[in-house]
Amino acid sequence: MHSRPRRTAFHEAGHALAFWWNGLAIRRVTVRTRAEALIGPMVDLRGNLQPVKGLVEADYLVPLPAFEPPGIAEYLPSMIELIERDLLNCFAGPVAEAVYRHGPDNRFLTTSGAGDRRRACELIALLPPRQVLHAESIALMRCHNLVRHYWPALRTVAELLRDRGTVDGDALIGLLCQLTGETPQRLTNPLATLDIPPRSRGSGGASPRRAPR
Repeated sequence: MHSRPRRTAFHEAGHALAFWWNGLAIRRVTVRTRAEALIGPMVDLRGNLQPVKGLVEADYLVPLPAFEPPGIAEYLPSMIELIERDLLNCFAGPVAEAVYRHGPDNRFLTTSGAGDRRRACELIALLPPRQVLHAESIALMRCHNLVRHYWPALRTVAELLRDRGTVDGDALIGLLCQLTGETPQRLTNPLATLDIPPRSRGSGGASPRRAPR
């Protein structure tokens, strides 16, 4: 009861990886023990109660998608990239957990990642109608390629979270930069680099994905 589930640690490490890759600030990452999760909600840095097993506290690029008009990106094309990047932030957690557990994405999108998928659906609804149909499958493909490319670093972050429970965002960003030799700046990593499966580095654990045609 006082251990932290490894699957939750990989889930939150996946989210943290996406925020880091997008060059976004991360304030704190938490993975709770089984006992802590049963006691009740945790209090986030804003003082809100969060009934979760783990949490990455960071700012999304589209803060409140549910309050935006459907299809708004048709008229504000600059929003499209922000939405697509936020879909990485949403789906990278369930994808990392799926890779770790060697299971299908949908199994985790309907359980531990159900909240992530709800937010993703709100984001997808903002896209131009022509992009809605394949938006989820493209985002999942990109997340698989992201997770595969950085799997050794993601695994190290997951084990750190499992060991410590809570890690300061700046410390986690510094660790990812140290592990990868990269220092992403805000929105500078091109999304197109995730549309082609990276070459295998022998890390195992993840399968390459290609964009749907």
